[in-house]
Amino acid sequence: MPMETDTIEFAATESGDWFFHCHILYHMMSGMGRIFTYVDSPPNPEIPNPKKSLRKLFRDDRMFHPMGQISLESNGSDGEFMLMNTRWFIQTEWRIGINTHHGFESESHIGRYFGKMQFFRVYTGWDFRYRTGQEPERNIFNQANTKDRRQVVCFGIQYVLPFLILADFRVDQTGRLRLQLEREDIPVTKRLRLGWMVNSDFEYMAGARYILTKYFSVSTHYDSDMGWGGGITITY
Repeated sequence: MPMETDTIEFAATESGDWFFHCHILYHMMSGMGRIFTYVDSPPNPEIPNPKKSLRKLFRDDRMFHPMGQISLESNGSDGEFMLMNTRWFIQTEWRIGINTHHGFESESHIGRYFGKMQFFRVYTGWDFRYRTGQEPERNIFNQANTKDRRQVVCFGIQYVLPFLILADFRVDQTGRLRLQLEREDIPVTKRLRLGWMVNSDFEYMAGARYILTKYFSVSTHYDSDMGWGGGITITY
């Protein structure tokens, strides 16, 4: 479980290398594979060039993998695309309303994970928002901002808290701060997932989706800017 340490005892009846890995291929190739080795084991005749073999293993370990999710609902569309490996990630997400009053938001980030457990990461990116007819708003830090048309460069840090809650603290080029907490994919049953988000700009979201197939779900959510919506979610 998250933040938990387990001790594994196994009968290593033969000297040499033992490869422990996840049997889900993309899990193994994105980092869930490690080698346990007896000290002073004789060379393995089936691996004539150990250094070259290790480079191949580490190359697989660092491969980039794409993922994406897009929701098409009655109040607009939310989506995310990410390209990542065990250390680096490139991410873009968007929220599109059904009219100019609901507006359009997009955030794009590039960042890196740090630490053995990879609970901590830093990033930089670009934030664009557009809405019409909105008065300037203030956040909990008493800083004003407008969403009529805003383009900023931001710098931030993220940390995974217990219960897989993602804490995100960032500052943009104007000095404006934002603190955000969110949790995605809360498993209620084998097919039902919940999610939520709240931040210091007084924005919040709560939603649910029911998985129909590997790629399709029925979904609904409430967004503080765009209201209630329902439709389908496509996941890759």
